[in-house]
Amino acid sequence: MRMRGISGLVLLSLLFCVGCRGRTSERTYTVKGRVVAVAANRQSVTLAHEEIPGYMKAMTMPFPVKDPRVLEGIEPGDEVEGELIVTEEEGWIARLRVVKKGEPPPLDRSKALPIEYLLNPGDDVPDIELVDQDGRTFRLGDWRGRTIALTFIFTRCPFPNFCPLMSRRFVEAQEVLRKRRPEWLEGDRVRFLTLSFDPDYDTPAVLKAYGERWNADFRHWTFATSPVAEMARFGASFGLSFWTEGGTINHNLATAVIRPDGKLQKVFRGNEWTALDLVQEIEAATR
Repeated sequence: MRMRGISGLVLLSLLFCVGCRGRTSERTYTVKGRVVAVAANRQSVTLAHEEIPGYMKAMTMPFPVKDPRVLEGIEPGDEVEGELIVTEEEGWIARLRVVKKGEPPPLDRSKALPIEYLLNPGDDVPDIELVDQDGRTFRLGDWRGRTIALTFIFTRCPFPNFCPLMSRRFVEAQEVLRKRRPEWLEGDRVRFLTLSFDPDYDTPAVLKAYGERWNADFRHWTFATSPVAEMARFGASFGLSFWTEGGTINHNLATAVIRPDGKLQKVFRGNEWTALDLVQEIEAATR
């Protein structure tokens, strides 16, 4: 009886600790800034926010919202204050209140992409010279004959729904591909390419360390960069836009699949796509 009581106490202690660990995985930050845009479905809000101490420099970016009621009464131009919750895998605005009503900000057309830059499926993807995580120089055109999945990041990007999510999706896609088409990876028919648009910081050594944090198999997954001007021109072909503001980099998201003949198969813009979506496009391009 005594042992059973002790076992019960141990079990309760373990359950308590597990519960504690689950709760502490969520970090909460105060966010202050100006509303730039509210999504029509009220599932995201774009904020030009101040520095979030201990987490993120001031920048302009969209944040997911899980409860649309959080955005009731929130309009572009409003000065707001709220609560940002972040876990290892996602982040979202949990609370937002208007501090001061404002006017919608003017559209900054300097950040708009020239529409003629954007590629369509079947278009030839432009070539670019790159330097990989081992300091080796190569050209994208050197990989003709292989299907390429590529995405854009910078390694200092902290928000889990942005660059870290792109890397996580690449990990998941490779896991799916190993189960469905292992011969394609082992036969070097498919390669994954993560491109940084922050070459001053993302040196080959930094890129290699970043890849190692994601347990990358560098035989199939390459991390590379190029001078900013070159990367901006290349990325614009896929709808990528990035610029420096307030000491950090603001950007959108673009991920693409390129066919073995160097033509575009598919562009995923934003972060709504899944690993399975990516694998299906890789399969369509590789067959």
